Amino acid sequence: MTVDRVKYFRDRSALHRAREEKEILECEMVWTARSFAVMKEAWAKHGKQEKEKSAFAYGAYAFKQAEIYACLAEDTKIFQEKAEKKRLIYLQW
Repeated sequence: MTVDRVKYFRDRSALHRAREEKEILECEMVWTARSFAVMKEAWAKHGKQEKEKSAFAYGAYAFKQAEIYACLAEDTKIFQEKAEKKRLIYLQW
């Protein structure tokens, strides 16, 4: 009887840890996507400013960085969609 109770509490705490980790990962995915979008906008703005100053090399670098962050933001959206699909599959079990 005591062994069953100990196992129950261990399993329950493992479930709580797993739920907490899932929530943390979901929040981190949102934060990451948002930070990539902010960095993309910042680099694009910087590139525009440099282009207006006729500093084309600096502008080109800034636009390239903006493109990198745009690709990262897009990849993050794809990973979020994949995670959501997996979540739905696991819910069917």
